[in-house]
Parts: sequence; C-alpha cells; structure tokens
Amino acid sequence: MKRFFTLSVMLFVIVAAPKKATSQEAPIYNFSNAVLESGTANTTGAVYRFVNVYTNTDALVTVAGMSSGISLRSIDRTADGYQEAFQPEYRISGNTNGYIDFTIVFVNAGTSTAVTQPIVSATGLDIDGNINGGTSLYEFNRIDMGGGTYEYNTYNSQIVVSQTGTAITGLNTTGVLFGALVDTVAKEVMFSVTATSLSTMTYRIGSDNQTSSNSTRYASLYYKKFTYQHFPLAISDLISFDGIAGNNNVKLNWELAVANNYTKVALERSNTSSNFSTIAEYVLDVTEEGDNTFDYTDNNLPGNMVFYRLKATDQSGKVQYSNILSFRVGSNTNKELKVYPSVINSATTVSISVAQKAEAVLQVTDMSGRMIKQQQLMLNPGVNSVTVNGFERYLKGNYIVSVRTATDMFTQKILVQ
Repeated sequence: MKRFFTLSVMLFVIVAAPKKATSQEAPIYNFSNAVLESGTANTTGAVYRFVNVYTNTDALVTVAGMSSGISLRSIDRTADGYQEAFQPEYRISGNTNGYIDFTIVFVNAGTSTAVTQPIVSATGLDIDGNINGGTSLYEFNRIDMGGGTYEYNTYNSQIVVSQTGTAITGLNTTGVLFGALVDTVAKEVMFSVTATSLSTMTYRIGSDNQTSSNSTRYASLYYKKFTYQHFPLAISDLISFDGIAGNNNVKLNWELAVANNYTKVALERSNTSSNFSTIAEYVLDVTEEGDNTFDYTDNNLPGNMVFYRLKATDQSGKVQYSNILSFRVGSNTNKELKVYPSVINSATTVSISVAQKAEAVLQVTDMSGRMIKQQQLMLNPGVNSVTVNGFERYLKGNYIVSVRTATDMFTQKILVQ
C-alpha cells in the first residue's frame, strides 16, 4: 500500500484428513467497473456494483463499517496499481488505529441474487508502512472467506499473518514504505487466502498510524493466488526450541540431540522476520558428550515485535536453520493463539499468550479422534512459543491447531505440504 505524502492449556492439535485433490483453479476477478447502487458515496452503508467481475457475475460491495479517525476517499483507486484489483483509498488521522470493513457478495449479473463461487483466491498486496521520525505507520489487511487456507512468504517477510476464527490478518511489522508502486513481486508484504464454495466474504483495511501526521493510503485486493518462498524449518538434530516473553524480555531455551554433529550453534534475532543477526554463539565439541540443553535471556529487545532462529553449523561447514519464534512484547497479554508458519513441511511454531501460569497438554489427533501425538507443557504468563515437529510423517493436507486450557479453547488451520 502506498502513501501519498501530505502535511498532514491444554495445547490441542487436531489433524484433519487431507482433502481430495482438485484440478480447479480460482478465476481472476476483475474489479474495475464500480457504480454506486445505493446510499451515499464513500460512507457507511453505501453499496457499489462492480459489473462483470467474471462471466455472468457481478460483485456488490457494501461499506459495512468504519472506525473513528478514518475516512474512505475512493471505493476503487485506478490511477495506479492493478486495474483488475479492488483498491479502496482512505485517509487516516495521526495517532489513530483505524479500519474500514467491506462486505463483498458475488451475484448473478444485473441482479442481487447471490451466486456461489466454486473456488476463490484473494491476495492482500503491498501491506507496508511509513516511518516518520521516531514513529511509524503500520498497515493491515483482514480477509474473511469463512474458512480456507492461507499462505505468505515465511522466508523474508515484513508482515505477520495470524488467524482469529475464520478471519486471516496480515499486519506490517516494520513500518517501511516498500517500493514506489503496488507490485505482486513484493512477496514480503502480501498474503493469499483460498476458500471454496462461497458467495460472500469480508475485507478489512486500515492502519495503525502511530505518527502525528494524517496519511492517505490505499489497499489492493487482487483476486489471484500467488506462490511464496518458505523458510527452512526444523534442523535435523533440534529436539526443541521454545521461548517465553514477559517483563520486557524473552527467555529462550533449546535442546539438541546428544549425538549431534554440530561444531557451533548461533542464536539469531530480527525485528522483521528477516535480516537476522547473531546475538549469542555456542561452540560445541563433537568429540565429547557435553551439555545439549541451552538457555538465553534477551534483555535488549530491538522493538515490540521480535523474531528468533537458530543457525547450526556441522563439521563439514553445512548450515541449517531452525523454525522461527515470534513474540510481541510490551503490550497487554491477551489470550491468543498463533501458528507460524501455517504452511509447513515438517515443523511449525505454536505461540499461545496467557495471563496466568497454566498446565497444558499438546495433542495431535485426526478428525476421527485418533491421537497421534501428546506432550505435557507448562505455560507461563506472557507469550509462550513451542516448536511442534514430526509433520513430515503425516499425509499432506489441512490440519487444525487447537489450544485448550481448563477454561478456554483456541483453533487455527495449517497446511502440511
């Protein structure tokens, strides 16, 4: 998203049976012909018809809601970006965290009769930000298609993608203005959601503008699926890699297999999920059996969002990287589940935020209720990140990660590929 410069625990993982493969591909919808159908333009309640978004199909877009401090300037900016994308333009006040919600209904051409689409892929593009002095603006997109799967660039990303219910949110974490124009090559600031059998979806755009200046921005929702690069996951002899955030620090611990072949292991840190730098290094003696458990407390955090990974080097000089742990520090602790990444090969990281210490059990079951994996855990106040591995032994397909405590239960889908 581009800126127009102005003055202004029970931890419970359910594994779903893989879905039958399909040769269907999502069509690319063309949102380029908007006509105000009812209401007042650019205000809550306004309904726009996008004509011929697909064969015999229109789309009715309703401005469903708008928070204070933000205004819609144009339902579809076409001066740049992609003509076929839905690109609402908005203006947000300084020191405001604001959003605009849209409801999008696919209908038979010329009518208001909803028509189910067999498969839909939608991608939020250019979710970047802006740094102004010592403060920043962070854009976000939220796509809710009532379920489905999502994917983004876990190798080198400037957004954090999370799921709440059926809604998928991509939040910029760097505040960096990414490029001069909207570009589908900029995988670092985009994510894709795909779902089947839907006629209605919701789309939220907005920014957390922590600067004192008003800013004009625009979003870009491109109805097309993209492929992304994914970060190498668990290193071969890594048994666990966990962490807890609280009291403005992060406590990390990891365990290596006793008979590992590593000469050194480095702990690396970043505040963007890319551009990692070493903050601690451990030299290992492969000729002796020494300690294989490690811990590190990071008291020098670079910002509110911080990422960690391990870099292991073996005797031949080969380098392997662990999964990435992510933490949001310095904010109020809410009960929240995040799985990062959500598209995996062998391992992923489950992060759960709790306000009080609680016992937890990690379980992996299939949809028939058959238990595959179980692990006892103890969650501490703050953000707890736990590595879950072994998925390479399961069939490819959709999984559901759920977290259960004595009083709460949380769920999120992942995809093993």
